Amino acid sequence: ALGDIDGTAGNVADRLGEIAKKCQETGEAINKNVSEPLQKLGKLSIDAFNEVDGGMDIIIKKTGVTGGSLEELEDVYENVFGSMPVTAEQAGNAIGEISTRMGLTGQALEDTAKQFLQFSEITDSDVGSSVASMDKIMTKFGQDSSQTGNVLGLMAKASQQSGISVESLTGSLESNGAQLKEMGFNLTESVNLLSMLESNGVDASTAMTAFKKEVANATKEGRSAEDALNGMIDSIKNASSDTEALQRATELFGSKGAPEMTQAIREGRLSIDDL
Repeated sequence: ALGDIDGTAGNVADRLGEIAKKCQETGEAINKNVSEPLQKLGKLSIDAFNEVDGGMDIIIKKTGVTGGSLEELEDVYENVFGSMPVTAEQAGNAIGEISTRMGLTGQALEDTAKQFLQFSEITDSDVGSSVASMDKIMTKFGQDSSQTGNVLGLMAKASQQSGISVESLTGSLESNGAQLKEMGFNLTESVNLLSMLESNGVDASTAMTAFKKEVANATKEGRSAEDALNGMIDSIKNASSDTEALQRATELFGSKGAPEMTQAIREGRLSIDDL
């Protein structure tokens, strides 16, 4: 009888050992397949919340709004961030800068923010800097916010065709825009002229000094700025020799870009009408 008890006890012990082992395996499986993924999911959720919250923090810092106005901005932010493959920081910067600088709200703010974010992606430029630059340029040339999409398209195309970065092009436009406007150039003509100069290695500021002088002389004679600039181009194109053409180009564009401009003009690849 004692042997039977010992045998039974042994079987029970073995059985309990098997149960304990299975419990351990089950616990490890639960931990690996359920607990750990849930922990990771929880961390991802927290990270995602923090990212979204960070975008709104940027908007609040840039605009300083509270109450109902803040709720409106939050709706715009959620629509933009939720519908585009951009970071919360990019969406927050775009909305915050546009709201502050251009004074847009509601649907206009949402649409313009999306345009700037698309422009930033296409041109590989910083969205906040783009808003600041474009706002200055549009104000200088009297363009209202409804023309934002057209202006962004113009800048992107000019950059792509000339090979000049948007930052360089907008910087040149900010520096020389007042003179170009004074000479009678509109925004489209100014962008195309500057991209043409920059792509041919000409320092725009140097060229602007010569342009301004030529236009001033033409104005005294009752001629338009377009006539003056066409005269400049023609004096190079119709020069009696390459040497004379280069000398004239150097007077107008400086020594750095003169050879490229001379060749472009003499070969008929550059004219004021093309602007």
